[in-house]
Amino acid sequence: MHRLFALAATALLATPALAQDADAWPLPEISSDLSILPEPVRAKREALIEAARSGDIEALRPIMEAQETPPTVSYGAPDDGIAYLKGASEDGEGRQILGLLVDLLDQPFAFFPASEGETYYVWPYLAQLDPTTLTPGQTVDAYRLLNTEQLQELKDLEAWYFWRVFISESGEWSAFVASD
Repeated sequence: MHRLFALAATALLATPALAQDADAWPLPEISSDLSILPEPVRAKREALIEAARSGDIEALRPIMEAQETPPTVSYGAPDDGIAYLKGASEDGEGRQILGLLVDLLDQPFAFFPASEGETYYVWPYLAQLDPTTLTPGQTVDAYRLLNTEQLQELKDLEAWYFWRVFISESGEWSAFVASD
């Protein structure tokens, strides 16, 4: 039941990846060229990387608190996003999750140019692709984040539910989530 909820929530953030009709959704643009990012997105990405490289999960708190709306870190909407991320970290200190954040933001990104509203930039770009159709190069990128069992599970579910980061074109860090 928890997995069904998680997949439904994933659909809200990554609807194109779960589209029934492939023609109904445009393909995302994918790039590793950081110079094409709007300045607020580039600045937020750099701030997240700097905080993550500090090795202290608390370094993310000022970034979260500087926003009117904190980023989604779990579909359960925890009261304290930092405490949630620390608890989700395999080392219990938050360092593993910080390492993952750097690894995600080191990948190419995806975006759908908005016809209305804001454009969202998503790391890794893989979160916007069907895991069953990855090219050999995309599979290598996936293995930078996942082990063989995890990648196979994503393929079996035909959806990316692993960690991903969303930043809006205005620089709002809107999510750092995984569906489990």
